[in-house]
Amino acid sequence: MTEPGPDAVPEPDHPEVRAFWDLARFHAKLNAAPTYFGPTTLESVPPPAWSFGETAEEADSFLFAILRDEVGETSAPLEDYGDELPVEGVLSILCDGAGQPRALLETTGVGISNGVVTEWLRVVYAGD
Repeated sequence: MTEPGPDAVPEPDHPEVRAFWDLARFHAKLNAAPTYFGPTTLESVPPPAWSFGETAEEADSFLFAILRDEVGETSAPLEDYGDELPVEGVLSILCDGAGQPRALLETTGVGISNGVVTEWLRVVYAGD
């Protein structure tokens, strides 16, 4: 999510993220084989939720494009990431401009070139 500001996208409501995650992991078949010892961390803990851009309009535009194409990418300067670069295979929840969870994404690739980090994403599950 972006830093708060006059046009910043609001933080997603945690109960809504939890409800979205429960549906997404079922539809994406992430819990296809329950373990003997109960749910795994993947099943229990929702991935991070985020919105793209500085405004609600930017977030909605990015969301609609990634839902339409079922893939997308983001790019940002390396210094914006600090010590935590994106990791291939990691899941995240993409929210719309109102902070509502709308899509479960998987990072399919990460590249660094000329001080810019590019992250490729694919839609694993799209909500209503």
